[in-house]
Amino acid sequence: MMLHARLHHGSRTVDHDVELQAAENANGMRQFRIGNRRLEAHCEVIAPGEYLFLIEGRSFGASVSKRAGDPPGPAGPCLVNVGRREYRVELRDPRQWRRRGSSLEAEGPQEIIAPMPGKIVKVLVMEGQEVKRNQGLLVIEAMKMQNELRAPRSGRVGRVYMAEGRGVKSGARLVLLV
Repeated sequence: MMLHARLHHGSRTVDHDVELQAAENANGMRQFRIGNRRLEAHCEVIAPGEYLFLIEGRSFGASVSKRAGDPPGPAGPCLVNVGRREYRVELRDPRQWRRRGSSLEAEGPQEIIAPMPGKIVKVLVMEGQEVKRNQGLLVIEAMKMQNELRAPRSGRVGRVYMAEGRGVKSGARLVLLV
């Protein structure tokens, strides 16, 4: 799974692309990537909002909480304390198109990208075809599960980049919606 993370610490803000491996390897570690750096980590949940990480042989305790007034659940920023440092962290899933304070659909060309590495099992649309919001565009298989990717808005299929049977990497362009 690919996420965009924005970390705020004091007056400093840093953006990272973070890719998480869905399953643990034989050593009980999960692989992840921050930018171009690949790491392995093990995470234990100590209590709700309290975590212990083992990353490259070093252990880190972290607590995660919300500020008063922030929306409950995963939406919105959260506070992460690691040691004596506090970070305000915002996570965004690039598979989701969000426009705060508006229910308007995106306008203009929009590329649908692979949310994870996998194999295109079925292409459900053709170039030039009109599609409705939430209509299936294609089916991708990853980790022995099939996921149907749907149109985030109504429009016309401008281009289908991938054919059935092709393997794709996370972030690969799949369909252009115009």
